[in-house]
Amino acid sequence: MDRLIKLSNGRVEVGVIPDLGGMVALLRIVGKPNILKADPELWGKPPTSPRSFGPNPVWKPYNGHIVWLGPQSEWWAHQDKNPRKRRERAVWPPDPYINNGYYEVIGRGDTEVTMRGPESEFCGVRLIKSVKIKAGRVFFRVRAENIRNTPVSWDLWLNTRVDGYADCYAPVSSMDKVRIDASDGTGGDEACVFSQSGGYCAVEPRKPSKGKNRRWGKAFIQANKGMMAAFTSSQALIIKFKRHAPALIHPEQALAEFYNITTNNREDALTELEYHAPYKTLAPGESMEAEQIWEIYPFKSKSTREERVEFLDSRNH
Repeated sequence: MDRLIKLSNGRVEVGVIPDLGGMVALLRIVGKPNILKADPELWGKPPTSPRSFGPNPVWKPYNGHIVWLGPQSEWWAHQDKNPRKRRERAVWPPDPYINNGYYEVIGRGDTEVTMRGPESEFCGVRLIKSVKIKAGRVFFRVRAENIRNTPVSWDLWLNTRVDGYADCYAPVSSMDKVRIDASDGTGGDEACVFSQSGGYCAVEPRKPSKGKNRRWGKAFIQANKGMMAAFTSSQALIIKFKRHAPALIHPEQALAEFYNITTNNREDALTELEYHAPYKTLAPGESMEAEQIWEIYPFKSKSTREERVEFLDSRNH
């Protein structure tokens, strides 16, 4: 039995796996490779029955497009199952109910699906995700509901994972609007590279230098438009979302974020294109939503930065 629910309008194809956190595992123009970094071996396995999680969940990099809550420093600060994680304000792993819990399909058609996630005893919310293809674009929406009898404070963090050597861009006026958190060069690691030109901050993927084990770093971007883009698998993915004032975003995060890592194993290469919605306090029973629109275009596999910037400018006036 296939775990993957496929949606298609004949041009665009999307696949979701409800019992892995409602993860979007497949995104592409029909007949082209998957834009997302995801393991297709998962798709043919039988669905996992509804389940609960203990205080020490195991992280597995299923990747795809996922939803977390921010800020990361609060992930384990509001639960009692693992007091050590609470005391240490652990930042890993993410909430297993949110990340890879069993999501129930509550609505489905040829071009849309809606899934309801489990109630998380760790973060105090439940997510409801919907994916819809309409007029050649994909609309992704997520709603977070406070399931506790006390207030909870979070943001919605939408994370699109692609190959670490994809060419990724976010619009920003200068590197003064970008904060970098990267390796300091110790322990066999080195910093990955981000640069700005033509009105965009870009990831510059590179292999680790000789004698180094990996490159990693994160760019926190005060984007001047609500969009990010990835060029990979002979396609261009443009992700659009609302642009929020910096004051509405939790100070530990940014509207747009890029995380990039490469190692000496090519399969490990990963870039995350992350969007943070406003940080809010929800009263019991209250909810909040975030939405992205995904546009996918065919694009030549070998192109220059100037060609990619020109392409983005032509679609983001």
